[in-house]
Amino acid sequence: MNIKILGITFLLLFIGTTTAFSQSHRQRAKNYFGVQFKPLIPLGMVGDKPFTIRSDNFESEISPIFGYSYGAAIRVGITELLSIETGLNYTKRNYRADYHVLDSNLRATDDVGYVSFDIPLNLLVYVKLGNQMYMNVSGGASMNFNPSNVRTHITPDKFKKDVFILEGRRYRFFDFHANAEVGFEYRTERSGAFYLGMAGRVPFGKVLRIATEYRYDTHSQVAYGDITGATFALNIKYFFPLASTSNRTHTQRGPIEF
Repeated sequence: MNIKILGITFLLLFIGTTTAFSQSHRQRAKNYFGVQFKPLIPLGMVGDKPFTIRSDNFESEISPIFGYSYGAAIRVGITELLSIETGLNYTKRNYRADYHVLDSNLRATDDVGYVSFDIPLNLLVYVKLGNQMYMNVSGGASMNFNPSNVRTHITPDKFKKDVFILEGRRYRFFDFHANAEVGFEYRTERSGAFYLGMAGRVPFGKVLRIATEYRYDTHSQVAYGDITGATFALNIKYFFPLASTSNRTHTQRGPIEF
């Protein structure tokens, strides 16, 4: 499903590129600087899906929950309707672990967050809908830095000897994701540009190896699984207004007076 969605998006990107070239030949390109915020929405069609791992009578369900990403966005204009977009973002993916010991009524729930930093590089195509309104389609890749592993544990109140542990270990310090995005942008000269879109990111490999553990005295059960790290997000961007250029006044020279 992820591959199909990316394929459709890149097809739209190709169509938009052709349209942009036809509309923007030899028109002046502009550069923009702005900020962006992405609420990460747990939508299984694009992002991670809930999954269950089990060891004997110990079961854990891992589900993505709302996360967020924010940072700077930089656009380098190629033509009026084509740009390269990059930046630097802080991303926190959040997951919920529901633990269950099947032969008892013992249950517990805990949350864990996984932090990464990413530098995207996308080709951005504008489709002009009006004087100030544009539709944007973009696609590309991002390089991500994963600074640390994660670990969390919880002890249910009624059973002081019972402990549930979740540990996540990154597969590598650096990994890469495919990016795809579509949205709409409204530009003003004095107030800047406002953008709202939908974005999907799919990693080229698994991101996190996880293990959940149930401990009781000297007894221990461990279940293993993988988190792919795919995300679906709304993307809210604001680009600061361009520096105003002074209007060039052309003075007409009259006849020379003596």
